[in-house]
Amino acid sequence: MKYEGILSGKAGLEGIQSLLNGQASRRLLRTEVQTMLRDGYHAGPFHLSRAKFKPARKLSAYFTFPALNGTGKPGHPVHLAVTWQKDLEGSSHADGRDQLQKEADRSGLMPVQRELWRELLDDGMKLQVWPFDPEFPQLVRLGDPSHVAAMFASLGISHDLQPLPVVTPIRYRPGERHVLRYEISAPGSVSGEGRRLYAKLYENPEDAARAFRIANRVVDWLDANPHGLQGNRPEAMSREDSVIIYPHAPGTPLSHQLHRSGRWLAAQLQTIGRALVALHNGPETLQSELKENTLTKEVNVVKRASEHIQVLLPDTYDKILEILNKLETQYSNLPQENPTFTHSDFKADHLLYTPQGLTLIDFDTCKLTDPALDLGKFLADLEWWFTLEGIAGIEEAQAELLKGYRGEGEPDPIVLERLARARLFHVLILVKIALRRVPIYKEDWAERTGRMIERASQVLHKAIKV
Repeated sequence: MKYEGILSGKAGLEGIQSLLNGQASRRLLRTEVQTMLRDGYHAGPFHLSRAKFKPARKLSAYFTFPALNGTGKPGHPVHLAVTWQKDLEGSSHADGRDQLQKEADRSGLMPVQRELWRELLDDGMKLQVWPFDPEFPQLVRLGDPSHVAAMFASLGISHDLQPLPVVTPIRYRPGERHVLRYEISAPGSVSGEGRRLYAKLYENPEDAARAFRIANRVVDWLDANPHGLQGNRPEAMSREDSVIIYPHAPGTPLSHQLHRSGRWLAAQLQTIGRALVALHNGPETLQSELKENTLTKEVNVVKRASEHIQVLLPDTYDKILEILNKLETQYSNLPQENPTFTHSDFKADHLLYTPQGLTLIDFDTCKLTDPALDLGKFLADLEWWFTLEGIAGIEEAQAELLKGYRGEGEPDPIVLERLARARLFHVLILVKIALRRVPIYKEDWAERTGRMIERASQVLHKAIKV
């Protein structure tokens, strides 16, 4: 295989980045993509938005590009997933893939594409274009405006839609996850002024139904127990298509508001802290159907996610293992409590601010685990955004969150013990963020990753001293 040295990691970071950004690699990619477009169209500039390297297995990259017509006018935006891997399927399952492509073509979802998938066996390279994903075959149906209109009618969302909904892919991750946006406009209305809905796809009807029930339980409880935080209730769920439909939640993500005045931010963070502790202390009904999680499981996730660090930055990998070992030892020596409801992806992007209050979104990852996880996650997420945006005062902001969580008066001993464990989850999630959010295709990847791991080590040292 042509790129075996790169996929093994032996070519180092330079090899990975040459495959993602190098001129020769991009020329080959552009040539192959061009053959996948219809006559009269050519691919515009490629925008790389995400990449993931799993040593000795595969390198995945996700692009978008405009399909330009003969006059050079930007047309249909195309979402492209590229994978370099050792063992491609070749002709196996080709019939099923061809059938999926024919269905997409019949549905009018290939206005500029001639092909939706292509494999180059000699190069170990696979290309997939939205809406193609054999592991989520319903994506084609859910990208078809006619099917969506019929689904909305069957779910009681809207009837006799004219014009048909406008479908826009928001996240295209073949084999992993998909999110679509639907825009419903009244006849004669201006584009963008209609109703917006979002579709989140699941692998099977059971997972979709379970996530739907959990989300409704959480939103019900938030509605009945106002603490300054409301939830975004799902609109409907289709078992046939294994999809949940969510309404558009108004507001601006808190991650885009962190530069505002210290007084304003302190008030929001205290509100978030009060609401979060109330949610953690909620009734057992919130725990129904939740999958269990533990710190040990989270540590193992981080270890798996750091495989590329072991190959590309071995000294940094040793530092990660040292941090994780110390963290687990320290955690085992702290007082524990029974697992409870946690959001488990509690971060600034999932908190939307409006003058009327804050809205919590995305309940897909809710777990039964140590509630200190949510606190640690949010502390680490704040640190990521403050560092990324060059905002001063991260420790003061974190203190305001914890102030709200502790509450007024004599502190609850259980809450104080929870805060001690949260400091360790803070460290763990800082490492996880370094592994997942720092783009490997950027020139400063090694420097930024090393800096974040060093910061995690400093936070751990401080937590142990406390």
